[in-house]
Amino acid sequence: MRARKLGTIVLIAVCAAGGLWLFAAVLFPLLLPLFIGLAVAAMARKPVSMLECRTKLPRGLAAFLCVLAIYALAGTGLFLLCRLLCREVGGFLHQLPELAGRLEEPAKALQDRLYAIADKFPDGVGSGLRAGLTSFFESGAGFGAKLYERLFTLASGFLGKLPDLVLGAVTALLSSFMLTAEFDDLTGAYRRHVPKSWQEKLSFARTHLSSTLGAWLRAQGKLMGVTFLILTAGFLLLGVDYALLFALLTTFIDALPVFGTGTVLLPWSLLEFVRGNARCGVGFLLLYAAAALTRQALEPRLLGGQIGLPPAVTLAALYVGYRVMGVAGMIVFPLLSVFCCQIYRALMEKTPEGQNASSRAGKPERAN
Repeated sequence: MRARKLGTIVLIAVCAAGGLWLFAAVLFPLLLPLFIGLAVAAMARKPVSMLECRTKLPRGLAAFLCVLAIYALAGTGLFLLCRLLCREVGGFLHQLPELAGRLEEPAKALQDRLYAIADKFPDGVGSGLRAGLTSFFESGAGFGAKLYERLFTLASGFLGKLPDLVLGAVTALLSSFMLTAEFDDLTGAYRRHVPKSWQEKLSFARTHLSSTLGAWLRAQGKLMGVTFLILTAGFLLLGVDYALLFALLTTFIDALPVFGTGTVLLPWSLLEFVRGNARCGVGFLLLYAAAALTRQALEPRLLGGQIGLPPAVTLAALYVGYRVMGVAGMIVFPLLSVFCCQIYRALMEKTPEGQNASSRAGKPERAN
């Protein structure tokens, strides 16, 4: 009986994960403008009510003013951030050939060193190693051209999707005004027409989504903000060009499971030591230590032990996600794993065995 219940719980968790993946992969991109409008309407609900009560304005006009203020603030912030980032990206691409030229000397020294090591092996193995090293460095030499080609492809794809993006933005803007003005009517219709049992199930799912994925995303946002500030300050103190751009990229890499700031800072520190710049090499090591220690200190407080995943499950989710969806799957599949674990724990708590186990865990044992 217990095995059957466990199998049922696992099946429910798997079905929930499949439904969530289908929603994230198919429905969410399709309905994204409407979801943006719904999110803005939820944010503007209280300001609209306050403005309507204090100024006696019609609800439609109050909704229009509040939504317009939200979009004005968000648009101003995004415009300033994009302007700053575009300036740094443009400057970095302009100096990319010069930066690649600085790496030629240390790369040549490393290549000679590896060739010397390969020559110490027997003829068959040594010649194979030399051929592999030659192919590796030749492919690395064309990295700049491949990067420009990739950027050109991305720019062309963006321009090709520009009409769809404009249509989506207009739809999101109009849906924000409409949903904000009719938010109370829609919620009332939901309570009247949806059965109570379905409302309870949807409320249960929404509560656990908010307490798991929502809490995880909020905590990751705070950790990313702190890491970004530390990296930006460190890069500025070390005199790194385009500090904001590199800090942002390193922060996104650090947010991925298993990866961390050491993925960028440790090879960068080694490169500076190879170039003879010991000051920057030590500085990157100290910056890595500061970022890693800060994250280790804040992560248990923000995330909590109940949200984390075992390392083996995290690694499996990363691998499967990358094989199925590419880089985006490395973010989506760990989130799905977190959701499945929380659904499993919530369902276990509702079973008699889970309630007995939790009650036994909460009561201290009597001394004999």
